[in-house]
Amino acid sequence: MKIAELPVVSAPAPTTVDVAGLNTFLDDRVEGEVRLDRLSRALYSTDASVYQIVPLGVVMPRSGEDVATVLEACRVFGVPLTARGGGTSQAGQSIGPGLVLDFSKHLNRVLEINAAERWARVQPGCVLDDLNHELKPFGLLFAPDISTSDRATVGGMIANNSSGTHSIIHGKTIDHVLELRVLLADGTHLHARPLNAAEVDAKCTQQDREGDVCRAVRRLAKGHAAEIERRYPKVLRRVGGYNLDRFTGESFNLADLFVGSEGTLGVTLEAKVRLVELPKAKALLVVPFPGLLEALAATPIILTHAPAAVEVMDRYVLDATKLNAEAARLRDFLHGDPEAILIVEFYGDRPEDLPPRLDALEADLRRRGLGGHSHRAADAAAQARVWKLRRLALGLSMAEKGDAKALSFVEDTAVAPERLRDYIAEFLDLIARHGTRAGVYAHASVGCLHVRPVIDLKTEDGVRRFASIASAVADLVLKYGGALSGEHGDGLVRSPFQERMFGPALYGAFREVKKTFDPGNLLNPGKIVDAPPLTSSLRYGPAYVTPDVPTTFDFSADGGLTRAAELCAGVGECRKRRGGTMCPSFQATRDEQHSTRGRANVLRLALTGQLGLSGLTDPAVKAALDLCLECKACKTECPTNVDMARLKAEFLHQYQRKNGVPWRNRLFGSVASLGEWTLPVARLVTSAQRTRAGRWLGEKLFGIDRRRLSPPLARRTLVRQSPAAWLEPPADGRRSVLLFPDTFARFYEPSLGLAAGEVLAALGVAPFLGFPADDTLCCGRPLISNGLLDKAVGHAERNVERLFLWAASGKPIIACEPSCVLTIKDDYPALLRGDLRKKAEVVATACLTFEEYVDSLLAKGEISPFRAGPRRILVQGHCHQRSLVGMGPTLRLLRRIPGAEVIDLDAGCCGMAGSFGYEREHYEISRLVGEQSLFPALRREPADTAVVAPGFSCRLQIEHFTGRKATHPAELLRTLLTAPRPLDEVTP
Repeated sequence: MKIAELPVVSAPAPTTVDVAGLNTFLDDRVEGEVRLDRLSRALYSTDASVYQIVPLGVVMPRSGEDVATVLEACRVFGVPLTARGGGTSQAGQSIGPGLVLDFSKHLNRVLEINAAERWARVQPGCVLDDLNHELKPFGLLFAPDISTSDRATVGGMIANNSSGTHSIIHGKTIDHVLELRVLLADGTHLHARPLNAAEVDAKCTQQDREGDVCRAVRRLAKGHAAEIERRYPKVLRRVGGYNLDRFTGESFNLADLFVGSEGTLGVTLEAKVRLVELPKAKALLVVPFPGLLEALAATPIILTHAPAAVEVMDRYVLDATKLNAEAARLRDFLHGDPEAILIVEFYGDRPEDLPPRLDALEADLRRRGLGGHSHRAADAAAQARVWKLRRLALGLSMAEKGDAKALSFVEDTAVAPERLRDYIAEFLDLIARHGTRAGVYAHASVGCLHVRPVIDLKTEDGVRRFASIASAVADLVLKYGGALSGEHGDGLVRSPFQERMFGPALYGAFREVKKTFDPGNLLNPGKIVDAPPLTSSLRYGPAYVTPDVPTTFDFSADGGLTRAAELCAGVGECRKRRGGTMCPSFQATRDEQHSTRGRANVLRLALTGQLGLSGLTDPAVKAALDLCLECKACKTECPTNVDMARLKAEFLHQYQRKNGVPWRNRLFGSVASLGEWTLPVARLVTSAQRTRAGRWLGEKLFGIDRRRLSPPLARRTLVRQSPAAWLEPPADGRRSVLLFPDTFARFYEPSLGLAAGEVLAALGVAPFLGFPADDTLCCGRPLISNGLLDKAVGHAERNVERLFLWAASGKPIIACEPSCVLTIKDDYPALLRGDLRKKAEVVATACLTFEEYVDSLLAKGEISPFRAGPRRILVQGHCHQRSLVGMGPTLRLLRRIPGAEVIDLDAGCCGMAGSFGYEREHYEISRLVGEQSLFPALRREPADTAVVAPGFSCRLQIEHFTGRKATHPAELLRTLLTAPRPLDEVTP
């Protein structure tokens, strides 16, 4: 079957809609963004669930009036509407066949904070972490602390009735929503708030839609009170169905019904939420267990000690954290290799109150013979590492290679904690009888565990197994008196079991609720009631074909290029805007198109020929990948390790083979050769490039933004300025290191290479540059970034041949520029094949950044070889460095400077990204990326604060937009050597 003939797996959009008329209607009336193009439809066809439904289009409203207009259009044209926040739903709530309303881009503000009365008003697209960031100065927070807090929106939390880690003390979202302003399907604006008996009576006399819904809710709740008492699960974590149980008593607040309704009853325009105090003191105890069931059996005992949270992770999930570089660096608190761990947190009024409580719990567990050697985390930094690993585990448990994946479809059940051990034992036995395995993870404190069976949905057997397990788990939940959905809602994956869960009488009441609020069934149809079959609209199914695509990079570890794109599970970690680096362009634009998830989605659909996207030569795919800065952060920060930098390079290579290579790509890709060619006239070239005429010409000919100043070329290269001894390998057996002469240190900043060599020499290491003076070969990073993979392969082949003997002898290879040495380490093995691949792997193991190597030299030393220098040092890490090796070595090295306070800015990407920031069409995005965190942080600092940035591009970007001069660690350390020699003493 040809790619172009592959079927679209998802449910079709309404076929009778006048799409052109709809588009005109919206364009004429909506202030926000209206997108009915195929690229946008592709981007919003999935969320974090196993489903895919291609919408008619997407609207990003800027106001409540826009939302009302979109609802009017849906009524006029008969189009369903699905409201969406971060798109992190694991049950399929945020996808639908009509229009999708994306609130996250524009309607995302905190409108008001009343600290005295402890409430806030927010728009539905406000991200939870953004809200809590604004609340922190008041000592307050919005309590439901879900693992997706850095991208999930408050509107989405309201729709799902989300809870989180500390639900044992804070409950669910419904316990914190005070009032809602909602738009009903017919256009009615409704203010949902607490009403007293007289107010309820008055509302029920109204002859309008508000009166209709108030009468219906009161009647249905009172009339079914006995059935509600009998059928609603008696567990804290029940979020399925409609919340009629909140209306059987005297209280009446329609906000309680909208919470958890998944956008099926109305569209939230604004929320007033209750706030709680931040905990004054916290402490963690991580307890390992030899088995999962023992850990679950210990949970009721732990609960008698009144913890704030008890989280469980089993061996399957813990092993997944070994496969992700960022997560692996966080595992240092684990003792041995436990089968399961419990993370127990305590809150207190004072830090000194908590150790006795930890002591008491440990003593209780020891007395009962439960658990092993526990780990305490008393300070905030240590606790953050534990919680970060726990959050990353959510996606990592889904990071299976190949077609069989750990799927989120029965992972949201909840039972009473005292029944949890027996329930999970039966659950895991059920999974085993179906011939598969699963990981266990989540909230032991409230009996809500996420169990994700591994299934291949691309096969008929896999789909049958999927349906069979879902049905069997529904029966098991009923047996234990639990809830089928304890956190993530019903959506497409649990709604088919609603009648089984609640019985025919309550299911009938649910259907009447839906019909009363939304008679035309326009709002997110098929969720909660009248759901399609469980296996409808699967993202993957037996008809899905994964094409094999020949590539230059080797994607075999992922099962090929298409499966590398399919690694994206949709959890949306790339949509975060605080902490980490991924994804820089999304942080600047808030546009799904410019998230790693969006790009992976489009690439997958193009490779499989869906939505008319035509593989690796489609301009729409190029547009989706255009703002990828190739920071490599997704390779480690993405839970499923989607390497978008490599995917983009491969796409550009194949796209340009058909459409030609632009001159600008040739120019930027050949920066090393240009440096050599222009060396004899370096001063003249630099001067010409920096004139107004030169910059105008560069913009006209090559699209290089005239506002950028090109870095000045050195008059002599690093190799030609270095001591003769550095050009020959030491013959006297001294410790030596190959200092790879990267393009930037070689042609633009030779003083940096000399400084690095000086530091090495002062530490008793002989630097060896390794290449003759006339050798212009670079690592190939600029070639890779510009899609010139054939040339990059040639560079890799020659460099590997030249570096192999040195690496095979066990000697290290370093470079001043992180992206250079990490290209050799990370990309060469994937660019080469056969014996050269094996040699490349040997060379890769020898590669270290300058900071890694010097830090390792000093690791056992007790005396710092540096004298005091700057009292305060800010560090901006290079994206590749931060992603692939971490910032630990750089920070440890700089902290050897006596009296220095070294601060990791953790400000994400600087925005330059090699040549990206020089390109005219990318200049503004480059600036916006830096403005997210980096530039403001630097502007707040006094002039005497030192700024260190290992990356050449980072130093250029910082100086261009802030006027501050950033230095490389080698330059700073060279000036602080206890007995430094002037550079002119070693320069011939």
